[in-house]
Amino acid sequence: MVAQSAVAALLAWAENADRARLAAGPTPADVGGRAAVADAATELAASPWFIYLIDLAGHDDTGPARDDIGRRIDGAVIEGFARHDRYSSYSSATARLLTYPHLAQRLGRPLEKALLGRAEAAAEPDADPTQASIGATALETVLHLSTTGVCKPYQLLTVLTDLTDRIATAPVELCTRLPRIVGLAYEHFGDDALVTLLQRLLSIADAEPDAGFELAMADLRRALDAPDEATIMPSLLDARRGFAAVEAADEDRHDAQAYAAAIDAIVAFHQPDTGPLLDAANRLEAAVTQHHAWLGRTYSPPWNWTRGQAEIAWIQLSQTLTAAAQPAHDAWYCHPSQAIAALLDAYQAGRSFIAHTQSPDQPHAVEILVKPTIEAIFVRDTHRLALLDHALEHDPAFTDNEAAQRLHQAVHDSLDRSATGGTSPDRGGGEQGKVPTRLTAVLHRMGLADAHEHLRHLPAAIQDRLETLLWNEEVAQASTGNIKVERKLQELIAGLSTAPDWAIPQIAGPFKILLQQTLLYLVSRFEIGGEMGGDRTAFLRATPGSRPPKERQMHQDYKDWLDQGPIYNQVKAEVFDRGGGRADVVVNFPHASFSVECKREQDDASKDGLRKYVGQASAYTQTDAAFGILLVLDLTDHSAGAPDLFANVWVENVQRGPEEEARRIVVARLPGNRQSPYATLAPPLLPAGTTP
Repeated sequence: MVAQSAVAALLAWAENADRARLAAGPTPADVGGRAAVADAATELAASPWFIYLIDLAGHDDTGPARDDIGRRIDGAVIEGFARHDRYSSYSSATARLLTYPHLAQRLGRPLEKALLGRAEAAAEPDADPTQASIGATALETVLHLSTTGVCKPYQLLTVLTDLTDRIATAPVELCTRLPRIVGLAYEHFGDDALVTLLQRLLSIADAEPDAGFELAMADLRRALDAPDEATIMPSLLDARRGFAAVEAADEDRHDAQAYAAAIDAIVAFHQPDTGPLLDAANRLEAAVTQHHAWLGRTYSPPWNWTRGQAEIAWIQLSQTLTAAAQPAHDAWYCHPSQAIAALLDAYQAGRSFIAHTQSPDQPHAVEILVKPTIEAIFVRDTHRLALLDHALEHDPAFTDNEAAQRLHQAVHDSLDRSATGGTSPDRGGGEQGKVPTRLTAVLHRMGLADAHEHLRHLPAAIQDRLETLLWNEEVAQASTGNIKVERKLQELIAGLSTAPDWAIPQIAGPFKILLQQTLLYLVSRFEIGGEMGGDRTAFLRATPGSRPPKERQMHQDYKDWLDQGPIYNQVKAEVFDRGGGRADVVVNFPHASFSVECKREQDDASKDGLRKYVGQASAYTQTDAAFGILLVLDLTDHSAGAPDLFANVWVENVQRGPEEEARRIVVARLPGNRQSPYATLAPPLLPAGTTP
C-alpha cells in the first residue's frame, strides 16, 4: 500500500522529534515531500494516522492558489471528515484541525458540509454508537469554527433547529452531547429555537440533567444581563428552580449545586437572619470542594483549561459568602453586588473556551478566549460603586477629607437606590472626554448626576487615588481572560500541584485566589504609566539623581492592591510572631494563611541570584500551609528593557532535609528602575545558537 512508506516515515519522525516538534506536528518534508503526502493522503485519511494528515495539510501552505498536489491533499482531508469511521482518531483529527484555522478556512464550505453531514447522519434512528459519537464531535467542531468566525453560523443553526423534530428517535450517544452544544450555540447566537430544542431534550432521560442545566444557565444569563436589581431577582429565581430540578435528577451535579447555593446566598443577603446565608455558603463550599476532588487530577482538553479559572472564581465566591455569614461581618459584605459580581465571574469562566484564529496577514494560529457575549453592565457598575463606597468609608486617605465624605454619602445613596430597584444608572456617554479626569464620567455613568460638583472640591491627590482604584479594578477584569496570563497561572498551578498540601482543597483553593491576585498586580504594574500611577508607583520608574526606592513602597502598593480586591478584609501587614519573626504581608483564610515576603534587589536579580531570599520566605510557612510568595523589586539596570511578565514569575522548591516536604515559594519579580518606552534601548543580539 502506498501509505506504508508514509507511515514508516511518520513513525521515524515521531521517534526522533523533540517535544516542540511533536507539538507542532510533522511537515511534508518529514515524510518525503508534498507529492508523497498527496499519494498517501486518501489512505491516511481512513487510517488511525488521520491526525497526522491534518498536520501535513496544515503545514502545506503554498498560498491561496492551490496546485494539483495541494488540491489532492485538501480533498483527502475533507473526505476523511466525511467518511472516517474510527471515533478516537476522528476526535483527535478534529481537535488538531482547530489549531489550524487557516486550513479550515482554506477547506471552506466543503469542510463545513462534510462535518454537518456527519451530524445529520448521527441523528438517524439506525445510526450506531460510533456514528452518533462522531456526529456529535463534528457538531462541536463546527460550533468552534463558527464562534471564531472561520465559518458562518447559519448552516449550524439550521441543522440544530431541524434536530428539534428528530430528537425523539435520535441515538442516545448524540442526545447526551447535544445540551452543551446547544447551550453554547444559544450563548453566542441567541436563536430562541435552540431553547425549544433544549426543552425537547428534557424528555430524554439521559439528556435531561444537562438540558435542564443549560436552560437554567439561559435564565441566569438573562439575570446577569438585566438593567437593574428589580429585574435581576426574578430571573435568578427562575434559574434557581432550574438548578433544583437538575439536582433532583442527578445528585452528583456539583455545578448545579454550586449555582443553586450561590443564588440562595444572594437572595439571603436581604434577610436580617444570617442563618440562610450561612447555610448557602456552607453548601457552596461543599460543592466546590467536591468539584475540586473529582476533577483536580483528571485530564482536561486544551480548549477547556478555563475550567481552572472557573474554579478560582467559585472559591472566591465561597470565601465572600462565608465571610458575609459571620455574625460580626463587615458591612461591606451586606451589599449583594460583590456576590453577584463573583457569580458573574464564575459564569463567564465556566462558559468560556479556548480556540484558535488566524493571525492577521499570516497563516499562523493565534489562541483566543471565546467568552460569553454578555455585557452585565448593571452588575459591574454596581460592584464598582460598592468598591468606591468601601474605600471612601475605610481608607484613611479619604476619611479625614470633608469633600471625600460628601462624595461617600452620594455614592452610598446611589448604591442604596440600585439595591431597592430605584433609578438605573445612566448608560449614555455622560461626560466622558469633557473633563480633566475620567472619574467624573465613570460616576455619572453609575448614576451620580452631580458627580462633577462633588469631585471638583476634592484635592487632586485624592482624585488620583480614587481613579487608580477604579483603574486597578478595570485592569483586573480585563486581564482575567488574557490567554497568556491565564496560561501562566495554569503553569504555576501545575508546579504547585505536586505538593502534598495541594490535595487539601481548603489550602489549594485560597492560595489560587492569592496567586491570581498577585499575578494581576504584576500585570497592572507592568502596564501603569507615570501619569496614572503618580507618586504611588514612582518606585517603578528610573529617576536620575534620586536614591533607589525601598521595598516598603512596593510592599505598601501591593497591600493596597489586595485591599481593593476580593480578599481585602483578610490582609494584614507587618505581622509579628510569624516563623519567629515579622512577616511583611499575611493573608488569612478560614483554614490556612499565607505569607508574602517583600524584597528589593540591586545587584543580581536573576533566578539564581534571588534564590537567596526564598529561605526567609519559606520560614514563615513552618506551622502552616507549605506555600508562600516572594515579591521582589528588581532595581538592576533596565535601560534595554526588562524581561516580560511571563519570565518574571516562577516556583522555587525549598527543602531543608529528607524528613520534610518541600515548601513551594512563588517568586514574583517586579522590574523597577524602568525607562519610558521611547527611551528603552534595543538589547544586544544573542550569540548564534543561543536558545532564548
